[in-house]
Amino acid sequence: MQIVAIVVSLTISVIAIALTARAVVAMLGVFRKGQPAPGRTGNPVGRTVTMLKETFLHTRMLQWTWVGILHWFAFAAFIALSTAVAAAFPQLFDPEWTIPVLGKWWIYEWVAELLGLLGTIAIIPLIIYRVRNRPSANGRQSRFFGSTMWQAYFVEGMVLLESSAILFIRGAEYNLAKAHGGEAAEHADAFHFPVSQFFARLFPTGEDSIGTLENIIFFIAMIKITSAMIWLMVISSNLTMGVAWHRFTAWFNIWFKREEDGGTALGAVKPLTSGGKPITLDDIDDLDEDAVLGAGSIWDFSWKDLLDFTTCTECGRCQSQCPAWNTEKPLSPKLMMMALREEAFAVAGGAEPRALVGKTEHDQSDGVLDYFYNPEGADFVIDEDALWGCTNCGACVQQCPVDIEHVDHFVDMRRYQVLVESNFPSELNGLFKGLENKGNPWNMSATARLDWAKDLPFEVKVVGDQIEDLESVDWLFWVGCAGAYEDRAKKTTRAVAELLDLAGVSFGVLGNGETCTGDSARRAGNEFVFQGLAQQNIETLTEAKAKKVVSTCPHCMNTLRNEYRDLGIELEVIHHTQLLNRLVREGKLTPVDQGAGAHARKVTYHDPCFLGRHNQVYTPPRDLLEILPGAEFAEMERNKEKSFCCGAGGARMWMEENIGERINLNRTAEAVGTEADQIAVGCPFCRVMLSDGLTKMQADGDAREEVEVLDVAQMLLASVKGVQATKLAPGAGAPAQAKKAAPAAKDAAKQSVETKAEPEQGDVTITEDTVVATEDAGPAAKASGGSSMFDDPGSMFDSPTEAKAAPAEKAEPAESGAAESKAAPAEGGSLFDDSSSLFDSPAPAEKSAEKPAEKAAEKPDTSGGSLFDGGGSLFDTPAPEAPKPAAKAAEEPAAEKPAEEPAAKAEPAAPAPTADLSGGGSLFDLEAPAEAPKAEAPKAEAPKAEAPKAEAPKAEAPKAEAPKAACGGPERGRIPLRPGCARGTCPRSEGCPRGCTGARARRVER
Repeated sequence: MQIVAIVVSLTISVIAIALTARAVVAMLGVFRKGQPAPGRTGNPVGRTVTMLKETFLHTRMLQWTWVGILHWFAFAAFIALSTAVAAAFPQLFDPEWTIPVLGKWWIYEWVAELLGLLGTIAIIPLIIYRVRNRPSANGRQSRFFGSTMWQAYFVEGMVLLESSAILFIRGAEYNLAKAHGGEAAEHADAFHFPVSQFFARLFPTGEDSIGTLENIIFFIAMIKITSAMIWLMVISSNLTMGVAWHRFTAWFNIWFKREEDGGTALGAVKPLTSGGKPITLDDIDDLDEDAVLGAGSIWDFSWKDLLDFTTCTECGRCQSQCPAWNTEKPLSPKLMMMALREEAFAVAGGAEPRALVGKTEHDQSDGVLDYFYNPEGADFVIDEDALWGCTNCGACVQQCPVDIEHVDHFVDMRRYQVLVESNFPSELNGLFKGLENKGNPWNMSATARLDWAKDLPFEVKVVGDQIEDLESVDWLFWVGCAGAYEDRAKKTTRAVAELLDLAGVSFGVLGNGETCTGDSARRAGNEFVFQGLAQQNIETLTEAKAKKVVSTCPHCMNTLRNEYRDLGIELEVIHHTQLLNRLVREGKLTPVDQGAGAHARKVTYHDPCFLGRHNQVYTPPRDLLEILPGAEFAEMERNKEKSFCCGAGGARMWMEENIGERINLNRTAEAVGTEADQIAVGCPFCRVMLSDGLTKMQADGDAREEVEVLDVAQMLLASVKGVQATKLAPGAGAPAQAKKAAPAAKDAAKQSVETKAEPEQGDVTITEDTVVATEDAGPAAKASGGSSMFDDPGSMFDSPTEAKAAPAEKAEPAESGAAESKAAPAEGGSLFDDSSSLFDSPAPAEKSAEKPAEKAAEKPDTSGGSLFDGGGSLFDTPAPEAPKPAAKAAEEPAAEKPAEEPAAKAEPAAPAPTADLSGGGSLFDLEAPAEAPKAEAPKAEAPKAEAPKAEAPKAEAPKAEAPKAACGGPERGRIPLRPGCARGTCPRSEGCPRGCTGARARRVER
């Protein structure tokens, strides 16, 4: 038996080790094909501590307590098994051999036997759990849906075999020692064999059994070795077997994680890189023609991304928490990682590389695995419906036990789709256009950013008006786009301002100097629009000497706090609930515990993803709600780290849901299920989504009439002022008849506007530049007016020649797609449908004079100016823009004010004289295409090209109010423009008073 055991064990070991070595070399070869991943080696000591903590203490696995505990024993048994397998080789030659020093040390013996026992016991319920939750029985509800089940069963079976083998071979050793007698027998007692002594009863005893016992030990040693080697041979033949390979790769994946302080890859999105180097607006002109932005094919990912894909264990924790997957959409973070891993190893093995994203001709009813991930015969890896379904909520990253950075990968793929392929959901046209033209997603007038402060009983200090900078106040109150334009969010803004005033906390606002932080643009993949907005804000913040910022919007908070630091500014940024909680604890704000404000009611709280998971703020809002007099706090089942998304993040706020259940309805139903009278939120996006969901449920009779959605600040203000905090007393409304809202409106009229949940006729917050209806805050938002980079189906830097014929007709559908909420994602809304590259060389421009005069005349009326220059596009290719402004100018006012057609027609002209955003050329205008149209006679008469140049007084006369034509340097408004600067193509000549060149020279005063 000994000879057989030796031959079999050594032969299979040689084969297994050779195959494993080849597999490791192949795997390293795959990683080397990836792009560089800078910033992955800082703080090596901290990284090592994080790795040891997450592996040996299972800190991330224990988010699922019992599964985590059981896995820890299986994990520890695997570590111990390694030594047991190593010890089996000498036992092939000497059955009594033990590890020197350690072998007979009682601590080692106890650890080995207990881990063998507990590993055996732990793996059994894990196997049962997997069987009970198998996809064949539970479908999409199983977190193992899509996982390769045979691989998991194989690994678990091996753990069971190897763990129990320790106990069997130790039992045989116990009997053998007893049979030999003497000193060996003295060691063979219950103290040294605490568990295996019971397994010894399975084997013969006595001196006559020595030969038999030795053969048993040889056999069990062979079983241990051969099973371990078979395991290695199987995984070496399956490099995509993450359920096995993660035992080796997870250590490295955790060590090289993005955050060197040990945090998860949440908060900021990783910067846009090309070839491992960060790319900014200033780098555009210097990029090579073959430079890739984002990830369009598998080798566009970094080596760390490829390591992520390889490490995926297919456990499905990410999938079980994903809001898209849980509402019947095709997106599964797990299936994404598996599909990308399959592509990487297939291409490394000689397969033809494919595009990462494409479009199938099937819908979800045809099957998720067959058509959305690695569809057979397709020339792409992932269906675009899966990619664009991500809300960036971060649940996948939060849950992943091996620190995979899902959100970064999704954003990189979106960047390629937007910046290179120009292929994205049509609804995003409106978002991008509004951000470019007016610095907000609704394309509202930039001069209306202070409308929220109308009729407040105290002065709101504006930087550049009441105060020179922020050094004289405690905080900069960052209002945000929603807080300035969306009526529900305006009420929150007023409530926070009033609370700060009551608490004696001084604050200032930037007023019209504020513009969108760019969160939605970046999360949608439009990095350059984000960076343009960010640069403008950073300049303003630096000028205003901002240090401490409070924001009511978690998206703004996250961007200012975590993303702007990469662009050059460090700020202390907190959420308004954090500041208000501090003020209450300090006694500066005291809720009234008697009267109308203390009436009994039940409240629940929805965790905004960008406040909770992304920034770990869970306690302050709950503290505020729990101290409200009369309020009973009820927690939703999915809360804090496991909170369910509202569906608005990742730019999904501006996209329609065409597949499956609406995410906001899923979450609203859970909130209503707590029987709460008030659903508290801390985010304007969440407010819109849950309000929309509640309205639907009330209309359908599924929610009580008195239930409402309010911001935590509004509820606190009502309690501090001692006024009724709900529109109706609990039980005062009809069961669920939304139609009977008249009594509610009558009672609500007694409330101050700051504590109302919904906009009502006569509210001071409702102005011409207000978004009132919830549907207008989302994909149906009317971001109209002006020309945009998104009007032109050609590539951002393509010649207008090709864009001339088709684009001119395409522009209108693209526009309407923004307003039609039912438009299919990524169809008909392509930015440049010819899928040409962002950096294609421009051909000479040929432009016909299709209604140039008409376009010129209408431009000031509909635009008010580009965010960076004015009416021109961010990436101007002017040809296809001609028909658009006319159509939109007529369409937009009609939609908003049907009863006042004449006034509506004139309305777009109102913003024109404002000094919010000067008119002019695009941020990324190319010299050749931009100059050509200026030479044409009709163009010369256009206010866009000619008037601003000729009207030097226009830059000076209103100077005190807001300079319209001045270089965007640190002292903007004081140095006149150079010829051509900000009014067309930058001459890029030497001697610019700002010392700027290229795109930066074309930035202008808001």
